[in-house]
Amino acid sequence: MKRFAPLVFVAFALVAGCGSSSASSSSAIDAATSGEASLSKAEFVAKADALCEESKARQEPLRRRLEEVTRKARGEEQSDEGLTDGTRRELARTLGQIVAMAEASLTRVRALGIPKADSTQLEAIFRKIESAFEGSLAYGAALVHHEDAKAQATAERADAETRATADLARQYGFKVCGAQP
Repeated sequence: MKRFAPLVFVAFALVAGCGSSSASSSSAIDAATSGEASLSKAEFVAKADALCEESKARQEPLRRRLEEVTRKARGEEQSDEGLTDGTRRELARTLGQIVAMAEASLTRVRALGIPKADSTQLEAIFRKIESAFEGSLAYGAALVHHEDAKAQATAERADAETRATADLARQYGFKVCGAQP
């Protein structure tokens, strides 16, 4: 039996609890570039990292739950029946909860007012984050629908994207946002 690849890392590795909400993306960038006061890069990074640290702490119970369900899933993989529907749903549901919390966190990060000079660079990071979170949700949906090959391919793509995005975040200067768990 082919081993499934849980996207545990996608749900919280990208920016240690920061994700994004497409609905708020343009408004934060517009505010940052419209002439309103914006933070310096150092101020933005410090405040964003504080928000990510707070989000990471709030997500911790869900992370532990996801790790528990992942261990259970790995055990089920070894059985003749494979992953149960209940485990598949629990993985997808827990991933969805983590993604929702992370989306709320990055909405708060964006509301800080990004540095005008860095809006293009940050928007690129935010788009990659959105894509990774979409991948995490797609992975969960594929598991629930017994599309294991699709789930595996989604996991592999998201893993590469997650690592690249974390590198971009660290290069920008984030210490917590962007940190691998």
